[in-house]
Amino acid sequence: MYVWLVMGLAIGTVAFAQQRVDGRVVDSETNEPVPFASVGIVGTSRGTSTNLNGEFSLLVEPGAVVKITCIGYRSEVIESADRLALVRLVASTTALAEVVVFRRQVDPRKIVRRAFAHIAENYPTEPFLQNFFYRHYNQDDHEYGRLIEAAVDVWKEHGYRVPQAAAGVRDAIRVNQLRRSLDKTVMAQGHEPISIRYILQADVVGYQAREKQTHLSFYSDVSNLKIDAEDYAFEFNGVTTYDEQNVYEITYTYKTDSVLTTGGYRQLPAARGTLFITMDGYAIVKAEEVRTEGANEVRSVARYRKFNNTYYPYHLIREGNTQTADGSVHTFHIELMSIEIRRGETEKFSGREPTKAELLEIPYNPAFWNSNTVLKTTPLEDKIIRDLGGGQSLDSQFDLYQQYEYHVSNGGVEGEKKFAWLRQFSRGRQLLFVGFWASDCHRYLVELELFKRLQKTYRNKITFVLVSADEDEDRWRAAMMRFNLFADGIIHYRLGRGSAAAREFNVLDVPHFVWIGQEGETLTANALPPSNPLLERAFREKLR
Repeated sequence: MYVWLVMGLAIGTVAFAQQRVDGRVVDSETNEPVPFASVGIVGTSRGTSTNLNGEFSLLVEPGAVVKITCIGYRSEVIESADRLALVRLVASTTALAEVVVFRRQVDPRKIVRRAFAHIAENYPTEPFLQNFFYRHYNQDDHEYGRLIEAAVDVWKEHGYRVPQAAAGVRDAIRVNQLRRSLDKTVMAQGHEPISIRYILQADVVGYQAREKQTHLSFYSDVSNLKIDAEDYAFEFNGVTTYDEQNVYEITYTYKTDSVLTTGGYRQLPAARGTLFITMDGYAIVKAEEVRTEGANEVRSVARYRKFNNTYYPYHLIREGNTQTADGSVHTFHIELMSIEIRRGETEKFSGREPTKAELLEIPYNPAFWNSNTVLKTTPLEDKIIRDLGGGQSLDSQFDLYQQYEYHVSNGGVEGEKKFAWLRQFSRGRQLLFVGFWASDCHRYLVELELFKRLQKTYRNKITFVLVSADEDEDRWRAAMMRFNLFADGIIHYRLGRGSAAAREFNVLDVPHFVWIGQEGETLTANALPPSNPLLERAFREKLR
């Protein structure tokens, strides 16, 4: 009891000593916001980053000194928290390549090679733990459909000694806190539950392809800039500054490539980007890349700041857009912002990127999000709230997500209770189309396949549910695996033949299909089967 009391007092003292400071960073001449500037507490590894509006939020102790740095600006050291409300950064002069005078001609390819060769000198090679804030949201045609935020730990056992080919293999990953909305996007079922490994690989210093590529892959998560340097054209653009150091600005472009198809030549994926490399030590302090394939595009940015004479990533961003077969556009935005770095074997842990089931075990804790450093939100939060929850607060949406996922997962346990909850939840939201079936379904497998196809078409307007009459759970699960009934986000429950739902809808034999209206009423207790072409006409009429 005494130990816990002392710990509680200690934690309370630290929390009391800290204060949350909100500020904004702007250009001193134009008053325009300075996005993604590094905001760090001097003498520590703790910090944050400004958002698109130049705003930030940071927990600081009394007397803390804050340093703000950004490429193309003079650094600013702030010794009073009151002065953080509005910080004006002075732009430094960028010397263009044609006016910079060197004793010998600058070879941009050689500079890039030196940067990769100097990784062990410029970045930590000893093990360390890094705390991150993770944010991930998606849109379909500019309407938000998903938001995830998390507190993430990454343990790098070997530091940056050698670039890795993939994240999460030699790194340990842990999610401490999580909050998220329901996923209303068209690609909901194709989404990974969380994409920590993917965003980590935006760090071009830490992750590089190991094998040469014949053609550039649009879907590769890591850069091939080091191994395939001969396939890139490099250009020296000039010299700018970062943290009072002169920095080379070097752009690169992947060779133009195409392949002959039956329809003629098709342009292969392309890539272009910019590297900012310090002149004195060849440290990469910022890396930008745009990769394209047709109408699809992925943009990556990695920013680094110095602590104890070595550089760490402080803000990683990946965003992009994919055009679907029907012409709609699905976009994503993922970012990882460093909060603190800690060393020592006591910080070591083992773990991998968690699965969906493991994420569901993390309880939502509003107090954590109100008392820790996160990337400050922008006005887009209002649109996210409106698009995702119809005006519900994000706290309400995060809490609802936990409830929803519990009741639509593992439908073999407490199926009756979970199905009843889903019916109540769907009121005022969506229609339900329910199919009753059993594991001996060989004679009507076509109906189940057509059920799945209908779900792909109407997934955002109708909730599709398959209810099993099986009494044996193992037999039910085996049938779902055998016939691939898990696919495409269909919700599954095993209720048995004598269930209350079977009696309510007078299910005498399977397959049996039921319509449940938006107010929970039974629209049709014996609906048309998926094989009947008139069913889709009924769908469209009910959705008017």
